[in-house]
Amino acid sequence: MILLIAGAATTASAQNNDDVVAASYEGTLGAQRIGMTVTVKDKKLVPDSHYFYQKHLTDIPLTGTAGDAVTLKEPGGGAFALRFKGNGSNGNQPLTFDNSVGLVGSWTGTDGKTYPVVLSGGGGTVAPEPPGTRWYRDVTNKSDQAFEAQVQGFYKAVMAGDRNAAAHYVSFPLRVNFSESRHVQIRTASQLAAQWDQIFNRSWMKRAAEAMPHDMAVVRGQAMLGQGLAFFGGNGLEVVNAMP
Repeated sequence: MILLIAGAATTASAQNNDDVVAASYEGTLGAQRIGMTVTVKDKKLVPDSHYFYQKHLTDIPLTGTAGDAVTLKEPGGGAFALRFKGNGSNGNQPLTFDNSVGLVGSWTGTDGKTYPVVLSGGGGTVAPEPPGTRWYRDVTNKSDQAFEAQVQGFYKAVMAGDRNAAAHYVSFPLRVNFSESRHVQIRTASQLAAQWDQIFNRSWMKRAAEAMPHDMAVVRGQAMLGQGLAFFGGNGLEVVNAMP
């Protein structure tokens, strides 16, 4: 997941030494799905950098450095040893947040066991606000915790197939895009239940199983779940992109 910070027209390629750069990732640590958000100044992580496991979405603080290599430590003693991953088009140019496509390396626990780490994302952007600013300030006036509780409520309901519970987190009318040229407006909970299997089909659910409703990218005033599966406004789910 690439963090999109509203109002940040300057990219990392134009960074100054004083810029605070933010980048977000998602991928795997061993067999576990994780997300990671790092905020860097002068090649050092600043407060609010963290990672989290998909299974509980609780932030684990990170400290460390991010130069040619990315070395990160957590309070419990675990440590990441990572390097930027390119897409083969960089030539001899050094990889950084803005021209890489992810991070790869390892995580070592206090017991000495090491697990592979593969993360996609990056696309560092110059953060226009200081650390600690509300993540979803361009989506809602609610606190980040309250807003994510809404999204996570929907996510848990839809993954459990609970149509009635999921409807409580929808801002009707709900736009469902079946293709670039075809969409429908779902206006009631009963209409959503009737079209549930067409909207949340096997392909959608498979992709949703890897999504993480935390530190979501903000795109044009909406929070994006996964790589465009669903978009949330301040009052709940507003758009779903159905999968073929």
